[in-house]
Amino acid sequence: MTPQQELLLKRYTEEVVNSPLHLTSDGDKDIFWTRHVQDAVKLMNLIPYEYQKDGIRVIDVGSGNGIPGIPAAILNPSWNVYLLDSDNKKCGFIDMICKKYTIKNCRVFVGRAEIFGQQSIRQTYDLAFSRALGKLPTALELASCFVKVGGLLVVPHGTSWESELNESTTAIETLKLKLASKFIYELDGVQFCALMFEKIGDTPILYPRQNGIPEKKPL
Repeated sequence: MTPQQELLLKRYTEEVVNSPLHLTSDGDKDIFWTRHVQDAVKLMNLIPYEYQKDGIRVIDVGSGNGIPGIPAAILNPSWNVYLLDSDNKKCGFIDMICKKYTIKNCRVFVGRAEIFGQQSIRQTYDLAFSRALGKLPTALELASCFVKVGGLLVVPHGTSWESELNESTTAIETLKLKLASKFIYELDGVQFCALMFEKIGDTPILYPRQNGIPEKKPL
């Protein structure tokens, strides 16, 4: 991380914490920096070398306030980063951030993953992040459809990762994924795990299912 990138990430942190849109429950900028921005920075460092090439297409599914998509774009200016979220206000905020701070390699999509996942951007990304889309089977269904065969889906997870991974066997097999690696790390005394899934086949056309079903009836 260069000094310029660190400064930009700190300005982004202040924008999130001070926003009237209540974009985070962590109202202290130091807490947000540690638990969210530093988490995103850690994820970038864990991405395998073969997926860090210039010009790759990256999508953050369920981006919310822009984590990890905004840090990904700032730290990797040669990447083409897309942020997808269904909340208009949050998308307006992260679009404002991109324009205000001239983050030119970032584009924002407003809409549901269930819909976008069945459209033209389906299976067109080298790398995808799914940080806040609920239980693991749901996150896999909503995000894996965007990843091309041979690409990588990264799912950061908290302390329940092991039990949820055990419950995701059907989803992993159905969605043509393979657990490539898992990295356990610690932030602010709390243990996290980054689960990385390789896309080994085309997503069956039935997935993702219609709005709300992946959450209500996980695979």
